[in-house]
Amino acid sequence: MPRRSGDAVSSTALAFVTYSLVPFLGILFCPGAVLVGGVGLARSRRAPHTRRDSLLGLALGLVILCAQLLLWWMLYKVPEWARGAPF
Repeated sequence: MPRRSGDAVSSTALAFVTYSLVPFLGILFCPGAVLVGGVGLARSRRAPHTRRDSLLGLALGLVILCAQLLLWWMLYKVPEWARGAPF
């Protein structure tokens, strides 16, 4: 059985993280993961057992946002690199 978190905010942050894993389209969900993870972290003072899930949503949202930005940068640079290829 899956573990039930009990906090809707941290669960929503982890759902945003899951959706942000989609290549290129996931960049739309990364800010939501960071924002909702931050809100969950602020609310975790009242419910300390949700702190780990909120922190995980915030941290993974930032890491995946960096990876998505790298993918988008590469998407625009690859044609430029292909024009300068010697072969």
